[in-house]
Amino acid sequence: MRVEQKDYYQTLGVPKAATDEEIKKAYRKCALEYHPDRNPGKEKWANEKFKEVNEAFSVLGDPEKRKQYDRWGTAEGINIGDIFSSASTQSTFEDVMKDFATSGLRFDFLDDIFGDFLGGKGGGKSFVFRTPGRGKRGKFTNLNETSRQKPRNIRYELTITKDEAAGGAKKILVRNGKRLEVKVPPGVKGGSQVRLRGALNTTDGKLGDILIQINIK
Repeated sequence: MRVEQKDYYQTLGVPKAATDEEIKKAYRKCALEYHPDRNPGKEKWANEKFKEVNEAFSVLGDPEKRKQYDRWGTAEGINIGDIFSSASTQSTFEDVMKDFATSGLRFDFLDDIFGDFLGGKGGGKSFVFRTPGRGKRGKFTNLNETSRQKPRNIRYELTITKDEAAGGAKKILVRNGKRLEVKVPPGVKGGSQVRLRGALNTTDGKLGDILIQINIK
């Protein structure tokens, strides 16, 4: 029985002569387009499309696999977890995670898609992404790490001055050696909360947000 060959270039919407950068750009665009949060009521369809673009990029984003695919029209033994097997594809996947965090999109659906390849379960490979940050180091107090929800949230307190509350401020939170920039908006009120969406991917390689309660002295 003939097995239908997959057109990975068509999946990403790029021509066969596309450069590596064009393929990366197309993959990031598709990943955002097919995020379930951006397809309300069509989450199951979006998840399947998300799987397809990740499988396509795991081949076209890897120079050796792309050569094999271009020559033979197929790449042997491909599965969605292969996106973590190449430094080039994994680093771009981490860029997608940054895109999700910047856009306020959730991460929990990834656990069902990548299974054992996500978060190091069952010997799979975990992933983290790094958020560059500039600003003054703040004094953060860790409030709790007891949530058993998945994804979990971690809570901190941050105490700032009245001037910082009025004009806004940037502080750096360091957790597990990773630096996160915390942007405190102008006019913030004491007791309000700043949410760093998906930040635990940066610091812990796990799903979840960091919630920061603002105190004013």
